[in-house]
Amino acid sequence: MEFKNDDLIGREIEIAGLLMQQYSLNQISQRTELSRNILVAHIKNMMQKLNAENIESLIQLLKARFNHA
Repeated sequence: MEFKNDDLIGREIEIAGLLMQQYSLNQISQRTELSRNILVAHIKNMMQKLNAENIESLIQLLKARFNHA
């Protein structure tokens, strides 16, 4: 499924970048100053938008979209 950058909100794009860089959820939470619950909610929203079954498939979809190896 293709998506446009504007399908993701600003905070989701920030989180997507950190996920693609293989930061842990704890590291992302600290770096973005988001609670773990809010972070997980953002990730779930991204998964729903991109039809990802799990976080691993979400990361692969994000890497494909943003042309990361």
